[in-house]
Amino acid sequence: MNEEKLMNLLNSLDDDLVEKEIDKLLEGVEIDMESINKKAHDKLNSESKKIRRRKKGLYVAAACLAAVSVSSLYAKDISKAVLSFLGKTPVYDTIVNGEAYYLKDSRKLDEHFIIDSFMVSKGKLEMELVTDLPFEELGDIYIIPKDNPDIVYFPAGYSVDENNKYFLSFANKTEENYHIEPFKEFKFEIAGNTYEVSLDTAASFDSESEIYAADETDNNDLGVNMGAKFVEKDGKRMLQIITAFEDSKLQLDKLGKPKNTDVSSEYENLEKGGIRSSSTGVDTETLYVQDQSGKRYSLDVPKDAKGRPVTLFETKAPKDAELTLKVPAIVASNPAVQEQLKLAVPEEGEISIDQEIDFGIQKVKAKSIKRLSSTSASIEFELDTLSNDKVHVRSFGFYSSDIKKAEGKFDASKAVITLEFKEGTDAVNLLIDYPEFVIDGDWAINMY
Repeated sequence: MNEEKLMNLLNSLDDDLVEKEIDKLLEGVEIDMESINKKAHDKLNSESKKIRRRKKGLYVAAACLAAVSVSSLYAKDISKAVLSFLGKTPVYDTIVNGEAYYLKDSRKLDEHFIIDSFMVSKGKLEMELVTDLPFEELGDIYIIPKDNPDIVYFPAGYSVDENNKYFLSFANKTEENYHIEPFKEFKFEIAGNTYEVSLDTAASFDSESEIYAADETDNNDLGVNMGAKFVEKDGKRMLQIITAFEDSKLQLDKLGKPKNTDVSSEYENLEKGGIRSSSTGVDTETLYVQDQSGKRYSLDVPKDAKGRPVTLFETKAPKDAELTLKVPAIVASNPAVQEQLKLAVPEEGEISIDQEIDFGIQKVKAKSIKRLSSTSASIEFELDTLSNDKVHVRSFGFYSSDIKKAEGKFDASKAVITLEFKEGTDAVNLLIDYPEFVIDGDWAINMY
């Protein structure tokens, strides 16, 4: 249909009818039609009545085209973001990637052991264990999948609370790495005893999941998609925050902006073998949702939350309120990074290193090494050498078998690692790994 025929058709229609049909067409599209109509009518009123109808048709048609274009672009962005969430799986109070199995209810093994929670997915295996036995009586702790008995998992780290509940994070003992594949049944060995445990299958998000997504155009250079959905759990309305990275090597450590930029970490090679290590935890600012009047409602971590990082929050926001979720920043890490630094330790004074280390979304530079004493030296790093003011290196791991002890201090712009070693040491090999980042995305998600 050419322009003349189109205009003849528009001219043959009643003006009020055209406006009503256009309103129907644009129903649900987020566009300021009142403003468009006002501007169109203002311009139309300045013309003669003879051409009024034709010009009105042109303006309405233009409004339609603009609205449809905006709507199509918006739908495309949202579809891409939501698509990145499909296949992610909520388990307890967290979210994992892909297939996952978990213990729906706590399992009492005997008078000494209760498995309070258990979850396994690709790359993640965690357990909460309650026991009245002291740690030294637990002996070797192993998990052996029933369908793959050649693979053995063992605790790579643990913490314990005042109620004798152990939080255990496992690694692959057979391959000596963190390669973990999900399984539904397993044997659990502890304190010389063996128990058989069967798990439940966790349901992943699918195309029917009602997920709200942040507008990708705000931070399309960060490679992070942010979404959220409402969840009913134990009679409470909860809010689940979903994060997807374009770089599959990245993982979420915590939601929110850290309260402090300074980080301290240390480790020690023990004489009897093994390593003792510790690091500053990530304490983040409270997240909020905001209604249309500007009133804010906090997102609170559930009591006895299970799974890390916590992505499911309680909120007292009214159910009928139109809410916007604000996520100013997140903390993420890259477990795949491993970089070896071969360093000569000067007999005295300081020497330049000037070696850059690529962490993917950000970089650091080893600047210099300085002799402090006959048994110690310090290494200085410049942080955030890649020009990206929205991604900051919070910390990274460091290890060397050539030293006794190491301590790292990180602030907003630099890191200093102090090494203690045997007298006569003139070189060290230092492994740099597991960088942790703060990503300032300032995401806003309209949940209506």
